[in-house]
Amino acid sequence: MSLRLSTGFCHGMRLEDPSQATRPTAARVRSAAWNALQDDLAGAAVLDVFSGSGAVGIEALSRGALSVTFVEKDRVALKALQQNLNEVKRRAANQGIGIGIVCIPQVAKQALSKLGNAAFDIVWMDPPFPALQDLLPPLRADLARVSREQAWLVVESDEPALTFVAHLFAAEGEAWELVKQKVYGKIGLSFFRKKPLDPA
Repeated sequence: MSLRLSTGFCHGMRLEDPSQATRPTAARVRSAAWNALQDDLAGAAVLDVFSGSGAVGIEALSRGALSVTFVEKDRVALKALQQNLNEVKRRAANQGIGIGIVCIPQVAKQALSKLGNAAFDIVWMDPPFPALQDLLPPLRADLARVSREQAWLVVESDEPALTFVAHLFAAEGEAWELVKQKVYGKIGLSFFRKKPLDPA
């Protein structure tokens, strides 16, 4: 599968694709999501969990995010991710663009436990769909902790899992409010906004 970026300072960049290890987010899904969040993307700190090739986070950088933290555990995916990030750094340096890139080669739970409080404006999660219902519940508390007030959480899933994802993150007592869900073919995106802190 060919992955090519079409916007920002990485326009035309072809990404290394670890397709045997991961399922890359389709370009039209990435584009639609970042178009929806464009007003909040400029200068944002982004967390890309289960990042695979890094396509989602790299597009965020290309569109104006200040920094992206990538979390990925698979060795094949990490090799492709590092190659892609090296090219992003080269392009940014050539164009005098300052960006921050962090890559954490660990499982999501371990990585999130090491991150500081309220650090991210946008969190993107694209877990392996077959394991989604096992992987996501243990991450809820950490996701709330590392996200700033009014942060965005975007969860990519297959369409049948949309109801599960909505109930998981927007249940009573959880930190998130469901804003919308969109379907692109067989892929679903759930957009959540972190609730304001209780003034009490």
